Amino acid sequence: MTSMSDLEKIETNRQGFNLRAQAHRQSSYYDLELLRNGHNMLRTLEQEELRDVRGRSLLELQCHLGANTISLARMGAEATGMDISDDAIGIARDLAEELGVDAQFVRSDVYDLPLVLDGTFDMVFTGYGTLSFLPDIPRWAEVAAHFVKPGGTLTIVEIHPIVNLFDVVDGELRVARSLFHSRQLHHVMRSSYADRLADEVPVPEHTLHGWRWTIGEVVNALVEAGLVIERLREVPIDARQRLSVMESDGEHSWRIPGDPLPLSFACVARKPAQ
Repeated sequence: MTSMSDLEKIETNRQGFNLRAQAHRQSSYYDLELLRNGHNMLRTLEQEELRDVRGRSLLELQCHLGANTISLARMGAEATGMDISDDAIGIARDLAEELGVDAQFVRSDVYDLPLVLDGTFDMVFTGYGTLSFLPDIPRWAEVAAHFVKPGGTLTIVEIHPIVNLFDVVDGELRVARSLFHSRQLHHVMRSSYADRLADEVPVPEHTLHGWRWTIGEVVNALVEAGLVIERLREVPIDARQRLSVMESDGEHSWRIPGDPLPLSFACVARKPAQ
């Protein structure tokens, strides 16, 4: 049997993301009522890395429901969000209109974005849970760099790749897989990271394909795309409880007692001024 191409996997993911978007709109994890009540949906690490966005043109790649894009617009950015999911972008546009926020949204596969979106931006940003759905990190870096103005920045805040190598066995962390083997993932899903509470709206069965990337591969792709790394941080906090040993820090983040592992990383790269 002919193996599924990356384009077919991307299309399968788009269909899965559409199903997730409809469920996530009603989930307590995304809690869009907080957004409606004026809450800034960016997490602390994201705000620390982006810093002052006032008056800056900003593109968020793989924005999902657009909550971060809308928050960035409220912070003073000229914000545009893009996502492959038709339903997610529809929800994002509806939210922006409902809330009277001037944020723009574009539906596109990230690799095709230069074909449908013109211009460049002072800042390009991508947040948690995006890089693992990309089959070609070097090409992604080229696209991201394409949209950065000379002198502008690309900011990544992501799940640390080491997190997914561990399982919890008898209350202890055990290395269960390698970052360098079986790097393509295929999951038939009947749930989402956002529907773990009993009152959540279930997600219909769907298939997702993923890819594991090292931090070195991500950073080297940015360098090859012509960007200069300004800073790289590894931190012992996560956006959600990915492992049962993680505990809430009371500030909307999770960590493992004793902080033995990095759980998130952030990277800021700049395009040289011409």
